[in-house]
Amino acid sequence: MLKNITIIAFDLDDTLWPCMPTLEHAEQTLYRWLQHHYPRITERHTAIQMVETRKQFMEQDKRFTIDFSLMRQEFLKRLAIEAQYDPIDVSEGGFDVFYDARQEVSFYDDVLPCLERLQSKYRLGAISNGNANVEKVGLGHLIEHAVSASDLQVAKPDKQIFHHLAERFGASVDRVLYVGDHPHYDVVGSIEAGLQAVWINREDTAWPDELPHPKYQISSLHELELLL
Repeated sequence: MLKNITIIAFDLDDTLWPCMPTLEHAEQTLYRWLQHHYPRITERHTAIQMVETRKQFMEQDKRFTIDFSLMRQEFLKRLAIEAQYDPIDVSEGGFDVFYDARQEVSFYDDVLPCLERLQSKYRLGAISNGNANVEKVGLGHLIEHAVSASDLQVAKPDKQIFHHLAERFGASVDRVLYVGDHPHYDVVGSIEAGLQAVWINREDTAWPDELPHPKYQISSLHELELLL
């Protein structure tokens, strides 16, 4: 059993909702917006080509691995310049469209009922390397503090981001339990930062052989409640 926990913090993408359907929806929404408002861009790139080009673009600047919002804004500027549109107009308008659609998540069935029960006993937080917004996705009434990599310019598994969340709560790291799906970024990263950790493995994937095995593994948040 987990002991002396006063705060439970969660990863977001693939922990509280599936990530890929969310991003695919946002990409498609952006592409349709570009087709309507800036057609020369979509005449130059199919939707699939745009995704592949963006992945290549992301590799050009280390900042983009920490700040996905910056990466998408800069990529839209590049597309605009290539198609001879105003880069600021395309970047600002396009990013707003993408960002709003990116917040339209579909929670796993266990998430809302479990978080509501947990909130009655624990303070809840979130840490993410992505750009989901807990207020906009509908968790603002449950999540007290949320930290993103772009806020600190430091990403998981760096210890600083975990320590920063504990500081936001005014708590020592050993009183914080972190729940996430990524073996390295979430589980090993949080343990090395001094937190307690639970691996949520919703897809029954194998744990990487090269990493130390976690003490606690669950397949849903219902199982988390049984550990507390």
